[in-house]
Amino acid sequence: MNRILIAAALAVSASLASAQAVNVTLSEWKVGLDRDTVQAGSVIFKVKNSGTMTHAFYVRGEGVAKGSREIPAGQETALTVTLKPGTYELYCPLSDLTHKMAGMSRALVVTADDKPAVPKKPAAE
Repeated sequence: MNRILIAAALAVSASLASAQAVNVTLSEWKVGLDRDTVQAGSVIFKVKNSGTMTHAFYVRGEGVAKGSREIPAGQETALTVTLKPGTYELYCPLSDLTHKMAGMSRALVVTADDKPAVPKKPAAE
């Protein structure tokens, strides 16, 4: 049983270690990103609220609709999402989307994973 738990923990930490990090800064009325293009796969958004009021962070697009908890001013949180190639909208969903309408919205482009395909072995004759 311990071996199963250890294997599961290693699998989780390996997937988190391979997640691409995107630093996000929320403030009145902006969403700042340290990059606006990532490869498809697991992405961890490290979200910091540098504003003076509570904000939140939401990712929408390509079958994904996932958000963070509300983040009080000066605090941080993380949100991990698996993304497919496409364009995603990142925004603050608070106050009936008035934060988003005030400018707290950005696009994130996700490109295809560029890992080379593993060549198939020829069939044995």
